[in-house]
Amino acid sequence: MKQRWQIRIATLAVGALLSVAGTGYAKSLPSYDTTKATAEAQPFEARGVHSESDLPTAYQSYATTMTTEVRDYQDGYTFTVPWRLTNGRYESQAKEDGSTERGYFFNLAESSISEPFLVSFTKRDNIVTGNVSLQEWNTTWYNESVANMTKERYLALWRENRRDLNGYTLDGDLFDFKGATTARWDSFVRSDAGETGSTFFDAEFIMQADPTQRYTMTMMYPSKYNDYMMQGVVKNVVPSFKLMKDKYRNVGNLALTDEISFIKPSGFKVEMQNRNGAVLSKDIYRIEVGLFSMEKTVTMDSRASYPTMQARQEMADFYVNELVTNYGATIETYKTLIDNHNTGSLIAGSLQRGEGIAIKFASYITLTDSGEAVVARVLAPDNGQVTLDELMKMVEGVRIQHKGLISGGTVIL
Repeated sequence: MKQRWQIRIATLAVGALLSVAGTGYAKSLPSYDTTKATAEAQPFEARGVHSESDLPTAYQSYATTMTTEVRDYQDGYTFTVPWRLTNGRYESQAKEDGSTERGYFFNLAESSISEPFLVSFTKRDNIVTGNVSLQEWNTTWYNESVANMTKERYLALWRENRRDLNGYTLDGDLFDFKGATTARWDSFVRSDAGETGSTFFDAEFIMQADPTQRYTMTMMYPSKYNDYMMQGVVKNVVPSFKLMKDKYRNVGNLALTDEISFIKPSGFKVEMQNRNGAVLSKDIYRIEVGLFSMEKTVTMDSRASYPTMQARQEMADFYVNELVTNYGATIETYKTLIDNHNTGSLIAGSLQRGEGIAIKFASYITLTDSGEAVVARVLAPDNGQVTLDELMKMVEGVRIQHKGLISGGTVIL
């Protein structure tokens, strides 16, 4: 198994993103200082606090720090990051070694030329070179077995074989990961850059159930946020990655229009339906789903006349503001869900209806190709019988039949 890192000079114009590799087997994940991570979180979140935000003042931290969950049913894996992502795209690329790399490329929200944040997660054919078996290839590092390999030896082999990284401070190790044949991580930063430089990081997994593929998470971020970013990797990203065999339903069993449908949760009955939406009920639960009028317009991608990922998030922010301002909502969960290349937002919390009547709610919001908001919302008494996670599951079955999704072979998220 040879290191696939290639140094890239990244220019953050519109949609500029990065993709690369990672490591692992049985030693240690990156270390971080919790106190420093907490201190770094404050300026990280402050980047999203500005007058242009539609988010209510109490919830402006969501402009930079929100869960983003990606589920890819075709490539068969899922992962989660604890940051707000933007400029999302899915690409498939042929590589020089004959392999194919396909995956997700993002900026972190509020990324800029002066403070670039890039993240990618890819799946790539695991091409064996030399006269070795796949098993041997997957369990060696520069032709040495990873069994009982120390961190010092791991880094020494990397330095010996990558002379182009002279002048960089290197870190990395193998680490244990359930279901992996090998898992590893690397990072490097220019030795003379200090906190003004950028750190490049990757984590790579070769899974026992899929040994002919490499799964790689890659990041570039300002080094001054290193402890905060590593905390997110160790506590959120790495534990969230897993292979999955679930099937994706592209069309729901409740058709609302030619473009919009909804997967009815088990046991729900349609109480009312018209050209704009439907109302469903079951026991204490009520679901409303359909087109939702919003006094906001969104930016369309100039190449595909298609609403961008950022536009979907801005509409969701506006919806959060409506819930808080007009309905006195308390928001407990707000996350982005990229479900088989379809981007939407899940919002959950509580509403106050009348004297002392507390209501739990969960909403899913996304956009049609023309930029119209589609919302599914479930309401239930706050009596301790249901969790917000259970409510969010009930509404994430909105399905839009996208026509403008692909531009130049790239799936716009």
